Amino acid sequence: KMMITKGNQFQKEIFTIKDLMNYTGFSDSTIHKLSAKKLIPHNKPTNGALFFDRVEIVEWIRKHKVYSDEEVLSKFSKQLKK
Repeated sequence: KMMITKGNQFQKEIFTIKDLMNYTGFSDSTIHKLSAKKLIPHNKPTNGALFFDRVEIVEWIRKHKVYSDEEVLSKFSKQLKK
């Protein structure tokens, strides 16, 4: 679920670095490092500023899920039963 803050900041379609910092809790330097290494989806218009599509960020976060031991065991058990 999306967090809602004053001014509906997290309802924006496009995030600035500051918006992304507030949304994820990542530091400015972490966001720059992830962007430079092309590990996080972003847009960089000709002026060099970084922008982030909210939907792409949510998908990126979900794609990097760390499964609990219980989830891993459940998936493993299902595979063994096949």
